[in-house]
Amino acid sequence: MSALRKLKRALLATGGFGTSGLIARSRWRQQRLMILCYHGISMGQEHGSYPEMFMQPATFERRMEILAQSGCRVLGLGEALRLLERGKLPPRSVALTFDDGWADFRVNAFPILQKYQFPATVYLTTYYVLFNRPLFRFALTHMMWAMRTKVVDNHDFPYLPPQLDLRGGVDRARIMQAIGDYAKQQNYSGQQKDELACKFAAMIGFDYSSFCKERLFQLMIPEEVAEVAKAGVDIQLHTHRHRTPLNREQFIGEVEQNRRLINEIAGPAERVHFCYPSGAVRDEYIPWLRQAGVQSGTTCDNGMTDRNMDRFRLPRLLDQFALIDDEFESWLSGLAVFLPKRKNVFPDIAPE
Repeated sequence: MSALRKLKRALLATGGFGTSGLIARSRWRQQRLMILCYHGISMGQEHGSYPEMFMQPATFERRMEILAQSGCRVLGLGEALRLLERGKLPPRSVALTFDDGWADFRVNAFPILQKYQFPATVYLTTYYVLFNRPLFRFALTHMMWAMRTKVVDNHDFPYLPPQLDLRGGVDRARIMQAIGDYAKQQNYSGQQKDELACKFAAMIGFDYSSFCKERLFQLMIPEEVAEVAKAGVDIQLHTHRHRTPLNREQFIGEVEQNRRLINEIAGPAERVHFCYPSGAVRDEYIPWLRQAGVQSGTTCDNGMTDRNMDRFRLPRLLDQFALIDDEFESWLSGLAVFLPKRKNVFPDIAPE
């Protein structure tokens, strides 16, 4: 841990010498919305191979407990943005968002949200809802992490080295990159990539069939999306294939197909809030989103939102394993805005 980070944590442990409470109760904080960003809440050992994106259920429940105990007002995203625009946010306002629509949302996050009666938004990418198999890159990375004590002879993949050393993270990343590049060059479909993952699993001695039954790194199925939507979860836009093409027609097509499929799965509703896949924002996307009837866009940049911010560049706090409770609470109060920040880095869901 760097000296600066140690100093920051020491300061947070004291509540910023009382500053945190003053900021939390201030008019300045009441004029700002804290949008929290989550990805997966582990059903197995996903946080082992992807700690940046998957949080253990106990940690997530502790976060929700902190929200409940700290006097935060948890609002639905749409309501929060409307109140922000009118200058009528309640004190310590927070909105909860979940990217992608992982199967673990229904299994682990949803019951905790119900326990605390917190509204939430799920930005759903629909391709892997309909083709419900493990996401290719996540599956490959997790399999190699699970077999990380092994060196494996390669007889089946001519574009990989004769021996695959799975013991080091750098070597595993190189293997993942080579397989991913090959699948892209071959223009493989989701089904073909799944077959490739199954073949690779057999070669390294990983039980892919059991892995699929556990539903790790899979998204919710349509019935689960419909269930949580009926219970009040707000299902919003994240493109169909988790991609943002640099072509206007294709980009708008991704958003419109995403909206159409969400309405078919979850029932018709206002789908006007958008999350940029992988947090990738470009100036040209904004008029395209407006043309597609979108009213807001959230990024993966850490920060709080005020009424003067561009509604298509809304910051969030990416809550993850490395964030201790004191840091989390400092964001809720607003103190963290004034402290040094780290840049978010997390893996991509490859587009389909």
